[in-house]
Formats: sequence, C-alpha cells, structure tokens
Amino acid sequence: MLFRPPTACVPAIRRPFVTSIIRAGQQRYRSSPFSITSHSVSNYRKFSYIAPRMADDVPTGGDPFPNPISGTTDEASWKHRPPYKIQTDEEFGPVKWTGRCQCGQVEYKINREKPLKSKYCHCRGCQVLHGAPFQWATIFHKSDITFTKGADGLAFYSSTEKSREYMNPTKVSCSFCRTPIMDEGRNVCLLFPASIDYGETHEERQKWINAFEVECHIFYSRRAVEIPDGKPKWSELDDSSELLDDSGNPKKGKS
Repeated sequence: MLFRPPTACVPAIRRPFVTSIIRAGQQRYRSSPFSITSHSVSNYRKFSYIAPRMADDVPTGGDPFPNPISGTTDEASWKHRPPYKIQTDEEFGPVKWTGRCQCGQVEYKINREKPLKSKYCHCRGCQVLHGAPFQWATIFHKSDITFTKGADGLAFYSSTEKSREYMNPTKVSCSFCRTPIMDEGRNVCLLFPASIDYGETHEERQKWINAFEVECHIFYSRRAVEIPDGKPKWSELDDSSELLDDSGNPKKGKS
C-alpha cells in the first residue's frame, strides 16, 4: 500500500475568490484612483502563487511539465506496439511480475519469469543518469512488458540527441516522480528491476533475488566502487572486451 502524505498545507488561490475581492473593491473604491482594473487582474495572473502538487494530487496521466509526448517517430506506430500498447489480460498472457514507480502513477506487468540477461553497468553515462555507482539492468523482449496506461504518464529522454521527445532508443521514466523505469533499445528493453514488486515475505524476496541475479559486470574499467562478487567483469561490453578481476586488473590469458 502506497504511503501518501497529507495534501499541501497552502491551498491554491482560486479564481472565484479573487473575483469576489475585485468586485468588492470596485464597489468600495469606484471613485478612487487606485481602483482595481483588468490590468490588476492580469498582473495577479502573472504573479499569483499556486501551491505545489503533493502526493494526493498525482495526475491521472501525462506530464505536468512542458514535455509533450511527441517526436520524430509516427505516434500511430510506437504508441500501438509493445511495450506501450495497452493489452487485455488475454492478449498479454499470465503475469509473472508487476512493478511501479515511486508515486504509483506508472504501473507495468511482465509475462516472463526471468530476464534474458541481467548485468551491472559501470559506464559513466549510467553513473550520472542514475546518480549511483552503477546501473542494474535486466534485458527483456519488448513484448514481455506492458504498461497499464500505455504511454500515458511516461516521460522520455534521448541521451544522444539531448531531447525529451520520444525517439528510439530512449530512456523512460515517470513523468511525475521521475523514477527511472527502463531504457528502450531498438530491439529490447533494459528494465531496472529495483522497481519490480517482490512482496513482504522472505520467500518472496528470495524469489525476486534469484530471478534477477546479475550474470556479469560491464564497463568495469570505469567503476566507481569495486565489487568482489566473483562475477565476470568486462572492461567494456560483455563478450567483446577484456576480462578483469575483482580489483580491475586484467586476467591473464582471458579476454
């Protein structure tokens, strides 16, 4: 059950309230050189303060910031294919996992028990974008994932084009709380399993740990921390770069 803090203590100033003040002022100070005019109302609208949204005010969908879900790709195409296509339970099949963002606006389902691959990425781009020493990513087919609201409530970012319009590949997050959800590539999705629900019991948590256990590290040569877990550590991309030991030293005779 999501925790939702109380609504904002400072209420938004509503137009009917302002209108009543203006009318009262006009009646009392009609002959005054300081009477309220339409110019005053314009200034009010320009400088008035609206209380920030709190958790209770989470929008039903869409981005509260000026980030329209548009882009160079035909909307009729990408919005109606996985993982953004809204599907019935019969179309999607048995659900193995569910996940959500921190505020609950974005929810998704997975119909695959285990990812195609799970890895830690230590590249500089992932460190900066996640504000963490490395990124934990699990690879799924796009058809393995479906968002319950489709593209509604999602924000997109292209790190190559520095654009918030939808274009593939793209980084996907919640448009409200900004929780990173996944990276959509041209063929697969790199989903971040920390947002996947794993229940309350030890058994449920252990099942989650086993399902998404990492197989290797990539870009370990750019690591911010050393992880002595005995997993294969590639200097750059897996299976196409040099193997390193837990301390980042090249493994002799292995690549």
